[in-house]
Amino acid sequence: MQSLEERDMVSCPYNKEHVMLRRKYQQHIMKCREIHKDTVELLVCPFNKAHLIPEPEFYQHTKTCDDRKIIIQYLTSEPAELRADTRHEKIEADENWDDDKAEDYNPQVYCAQANIVREPNGMFPAQRKAFIKEERRRRGDNCDEDQTGPSKSRAEKRPTPYNSNQQRSKRRQLKKYL
Repeated sequence: MQSLEERDMVSCPYNKEHVMLRRKYQQHIMKCREIHKDTVELLVCPFNKAHLIPEPEFYQHTKTCDDRKIIIQYLTSEPAELRADTRHEKIEADENWDDDKAEDYNPQVYCAQANIVREPNGMFPAQRKAFIKEERRRRGDNCDEDQTGPSKSRAEKRPTPYNSNQQRSKRRQLKKYL
């Protein structure tokens, strides 16, 4: 277990008895804010959103906030100096993709032409049936549902995982090579 130092721990501004790890602070604040929304009114520090201060102490906090010093230091510091060794030459390219005359990509057209499986999600039953029939035609399945014969169940239409005759012939071929 890691040793916890006092600087790793913070207390909740809504209830000082709540003490937690600094990394759990934001999650805890969300819960405590909801619980104490009617009783405690805290203002958010403009320099650090994690600082929640009661209204009477807010003005004094904005003058002495540690994060204010960081912001002021950033604002008053001189801009970075660009030297010759930090600059690079402008990169010129011969190609311009804006000049190419390419058609826009349409995923619906691609899906209709490619050999992929599509599902009829969010359709009414009649639309779903028409979609499935069109998909079978598109993929080249030779099973027509309009045939006048005994219809097979789903289990009968499914191919078997292996054919025992095919397995035997494969074994015989392998024995020849061994």
